[in-house]
Amino acid sequence: MKGHKDTIYKTVYQYNQNPISRFDMERMQEIARDCREVKNSVYERYGGIRGISKIYPGYTAQNEMTKSGIRERLNLPSVYFYLSIFDALGDIKSQWAYTKKQIEKNIRANPNLTPEDRHYLRFVMKQSQCFESVLTGETLKLSNIWEERYAAVREGVDTHRLDQYLRRQVRSHLGRSHTDVADGFPASPKGYRYADHGIYLAMKERGKRLFIPLTDNNRYDRQIYIHLYPKEGKVRIAVPIEIRQRHPAGYAGEIGLAMGLKCMFVTDQGRTYGEKYLEYQSALTDYVRERLPRHQRNAKSNPGMKKYNAGKAKLERIMHSYVNSEINRMLETEKPEIIYLPKLPATPKAGFNRRINATVSMWQRGYIKSRLIRKCEERSIKLVEVFGKGISMQCSRCGMDGVKDNDAFYCPSCGNRIPERQNTARNVLKRGLEIQKKERSKKQDREEAEEKSAGTEE
Repeated sequence: MKGHKDTIYKTVYQYNQNPISRFDMERMQEIARDCREVKNSVYERYGGIRGISKIYPGYTAQNEMTKSGIRERLNLPSVYFYLSIFDALGDIKSQWAYTKKQIEKNIRANPNLTPEDRHYLRFVMKQSQCFESVLTGETLKLSNIWEERYAAVREGVDTHRLDQYLRRQVRSHLGRSHTDVADGFPASPKGYRYADHGIYLAMKERGKRLFIPLTDNNRYDRQIYIHLYPKEGKVRIAVPIEIRQRHPAGYAGEIGLAMGLKCMFVTDQGRTYGEKYLEYQSALTDYVRERLPRHQRNAKSNPGMKKYNAGKAKLERIMHSYVNSEINRMLETEKPEIIYLPKLPATPKAGFNRRINATVSMWQRGYIKSRLIRKCEERSIKLVEVFGKGISMQCSRCGMDGVKDNDAFYCPSCGNRIPERQNTARNVLKRGLEIQKKERSKKQDREEAEEKSAGTEE
């Protein structure tokens, strides 16, 4: 489809063929601990307000970390050292993105701010030099055009009060990252070499590499991540790969979907997929609800915790296998070009039954949605989310509010009787088609304006 990327990324895994000795595992764990120390050092140095000017694009932080002497002290190869720095910088950037998102949300919701106040705050947040100057209190230096724009947004507002407000918001939402986990480390292509049906990893000893026989003979040339499992003597190598999207023949039309706990998906035509999902989800919920409190009473010295985790993982694997097979079945049966899906609320509603509450709280709809997104990307199917508020109470025939009873929907206005989820799916489709209509109209208006502009220039 036009507008879709031709490639997507997915992660594949490689595994060691033979158990890794305790000595070799300790060598890799030492690298993981050193990478953790490097990351925590970056968090400490650049995770606060004073570090904001050095994390974009990050080379200033890289140079300062190089000069700090931490790499020489740890004797850590550069292939691990620099990746750890940029991994930590990525975490810090994500924290700043989250902080700005929360501040923007509070700016919209604050009734004490005027439109001019909001315009000033948003300008400051988007203009990086202004934002850094307000937070650090340093002198602001802008080019002529930006100086003029900055002067314009300051007119008629109390900049001191708003700057103080912005600083308070940042202090309130900006978290300082830290990690105690040392269960793996990243490696660049220079840090490993595939050969002899395995992989050679660079070690801290100069010129020496650790050979790990693998269960497959695949070879890659990109950044990878080595996950360590010392107790089992295993490693898992995560490899991000780029794959071309499929453009299957015969995929056309548009469908609306309703997601649910009792049944994964119901289409606007009333076809159902994942009718047994609740059975798998309830089995997992009951297992956790009944066994977890028993193991948590003495978790530190309880040997049964390992058995509990294995049982839980097994039930999750079974459920995830069912989810994937049902999504595949739906896409192969429906063959849609566009799928419309409602935006679900952040927290699903529960009832008064404790068992039902537990099931709803453990509903893995995030996993279902992520797998649907991935499989749609692989098939070049466009997935569009629509506004979901009130969508289940609205009649799909006349648009008036109706009533729901025992999974059925009834509209007193037009007499429409239909299964509740099918009614929701039809409303999803209607709202999705309205979105597409508006987008096409806007696109047509832009094209007409461009043609008029081109004609005027001629």
